[in-house]
Amino acid sequence: MESPAPIRSPASLLIENWTYTPSSPSLQIRRLRAHMRLLDRRPPPRHKIVVAPTPAARWNILFLFLPKGNLDADQRRIFDRLRRLSGKLLVIYASSDHAVPDPTLRGADALIWKDLPGFDFSAYALALDAVATFSSGADVYVQNDSVLGPFADIDAAVARAAWDLTGFIASAAVENHISSFAFILRKLTPERMLGLSTVLSTKWCHDDFSPVVVCQETMLARVAARSMTVGAFLFMPVKPIPRSLTSRLMLRLQPSRAHRYPMDVSGDATLGTPLDLLDRGFPFLKRSLFTKFAILGDRPALEDRLRALGW
Repeated sequence: MESPAPIRSPASLLIENWTYTPSSPSLQIRRLRAHMRLLDRRPPPRHKIVVAPTPAARWNILFLFLPKGNLDADQRRIFDRLRRLSGKLLVIYASSDHAVPDPTLRGADALIWKDLPGFDFSAYALALDAVATFSSGADVYVQNDSVLGPFADIDAAVARAAWDLTGFIASAAVENHISSFAFILRKLTPERMLGLSTVLSTKWCHDDFSPVVVCQETMLARVAARSMTVGAFLFMPVKPIPRSLTSRLMLRLQPSRAHRYPMDVSGDATLGTPLDLLDRGFPFLKRSLFTKFAILGDRPALEDRLRALGW
């Protein structure tokens, strides 16, 4: 499979305050989704509500992946920033054992353990279902640990979110969709969760990166729009650079080859122009700019910005 294409989308192309409009995925994506739904769904991860949510007007949900048990330095900073937000904090953590692995987590108002399989969407489903059950009607801010931050006023963002489901940034890649590393949900109820159950389910999960992207993240906005309003603070309308003819043919013949790069990252402003986004008040920085997509970023400049932001 070819490597990620170079970024070509400057932040100047971003559209502000974008209301979701549906777009049609390609035949290739539709075929890949059918393949993945049939072959890649797994039972839901084991989980336990360690400390249940209680009624509140606002819940902040943080998903932490803790395969070694303890929070790393970045996760600790993320936790500290979300702990200072308005409302209550629910942490759902993935580890091999339900025992609270790090004493820092006891600073949360609610705790849910899940087993390691299932990626972030399995965690989102369990945490949102718990809030809908124990604190029905609450507004919810959701974030995972794939991004550093927040570096801006999230309480102000929640207050100005104009839709029932609000993403911080949306993209035209695969189909028009909101990025799932952070989003806001208004008035979360069991009925609202039922409307999202084809992408946020407590009854099954995907346990591979590609099916999560293809069958859950890139479908979340379209599924949500059937029962609520959907939008994003920013939208990148530029589609990715088309794959080569050879690559497209191989994907048609062997859909499983898409597992490595299910979504072309060209056109992703969070990877291509992260400093420009921060200049515009975007509150996050992708951690993958320091790992698998490090080749796309200017590491010294990113580290200088993090120091300036007090990270």
